[in-house]
Amino acid sequence: MKKNTGSVEQWLQFVGKDKLQTFQDNFAKAYGVSMIFLDVNGNPLTVGSQNSLFCFTIQKEHAARCQENFQNDKDSMLRGEPFIHVCPFGITCLYVPVFFNDRLTAFAGIGGLTYENSTIPENLKNRFHITGCSKEKTRNILTLLDSMLRLLNVNMSLSQGEKKPKQENVLPARLRDERISRREHEIVMLLCKGYSNRQIAQHLFISETTVKTHISNILAKLNLHDRMQIVVHYYNKNDAAATAESENEETD
Repeated sequence: MKKNTGSVEQWLQFVGKDKLQTFQDNFAKAYGVSMIFLDVNGNPLTVGSQNSLFCFTIQKEHAARCQENFQNDKDSMLRGEPFIHVCPFGITCLYVPVFFNDRLTAFAGIGGLTYENSTIPENLKNRFHITGCSKEKTRNILTLLDSMLRLLNVNMSLSQGEKKPKQENVLPARLRDERISRREHEIVMLLCKGYSNRQIAQHLFISETTVKTHISNILAKLNLHDRMQIVVHYYNKNDAAATAESENEETD
């Protein structure tokens, strides 16, 4: 996975800082969470939306511990994958990477919520307006935001007259199946190379949840039952295609 960072200034210019702030404010309000965009060094790019009074209070009393906790989160963010982390004080934090020109450029950070069965007492949840979420809903918020932000990963070099990068990991024409999409063909190629879901996600800049969804769709479309059957199916298809080509050459 590419770890060099893109130009955050170029990304903000492309997106529009006012539009980004409006999106952030609306997203935070819709889900009852606090939210902010950060650069790769953890510096704020936007004004925090619905900042958590609970976090503000905790940070005043436990600044060193909160800073250490955030540093650990930042190290995880630099891997370029969306993730969820529950801080020592019970707040659930969501981090989603922003890619621009296929480079890690910024992060979206969400807080101000906690799991429904957290150790934070109900009176504190009510006092500080902490949103309680199930793990499933929290994961859905993470996936939705990740999908939205990946729409902003635009290769600006294409608009400057540069040649489009060569597409990798696309199945040869003889092995393609009209039942599955181009993205699913890319997944198949990586499966045939022995990539794990995590490696596929990193290679294609998508979440592991999205990879699992694609694989489930491939299995359903091809009437197969597991990822190994996908690999076997395409190896058999490759052998059959190679045999047919050989027979055609002999006939000619």
